[in-house]
Amino acid sequence: MKTLITFLAMLPLFYISLRYSFSLGWHWPLVLATFVKEHLHYEIGGFPADFWKFVLHVSAKTALNLFIVTLALKPLYKLLTINFLRYRKMIGLFGFFYLLLHVSVFVGVKNHFQFDAISAAMQEHLFLWFGLGAFLIFFMMAFTSIPFLFKRFSSWHKLFYFAMVLVMMHFLLSQKELENDVLIYVAIISSLLSFRLLKR
Repeated sequence: MKTLITFLAMLPLFYISLRYSFSLGWHWPLVLATFVKEHLHYEIGGFPADFWKFVLHVSAKTALNLFIVTLALKPLYKLLTINFLRYRKMIGLFGFFYLLLHVSVFVGVKNHFQFDAISAAMQEHLFLWFGLGAFLIFFMMAFTSIPFLFKRFSSWHKLFYFAMVLVMMHFLLSQKELENDVLIYVAIISSLLSFRLLKR
């Protein structure tokens, strides 16, 4: 199961690498893209017009999806007695990996570590504050997931639920238009958080 989770979690990173490879003029990415289009009926696309914006989008969506899966494991166990709770930490750390990629691109690539530019952006866009709050909580959780630290700080990991509220607000406010997929994400996160509250 761990091998399968690792494989699935690394697919978005492979997808990013594949899209980047189109700019290198290699032949095999075109062959793979053609195969996927013909047999899986999915258009991979070429090299993105704004590659780093593409990475920001994919890393954000992947982190969000993995955190939602982590959040859903407990209800899945309670309602259907399907126990994947032992993999919650692993999936959560993969989610943090993509979150770290997302933040690194925003800070290092988009803003070139110019913290005055980042500060100005945060003053202009409220959703960045929610994202910062969520990142700090997830960073703390990832750091204290080391066994000897987890024993001491395990109670802090309950902040995961608050972090998901911040993630939902960050995602919601960052959208220019509220499309159906955005509302679906908000509904899923809200339902899972509500389940947690009801169980308490």
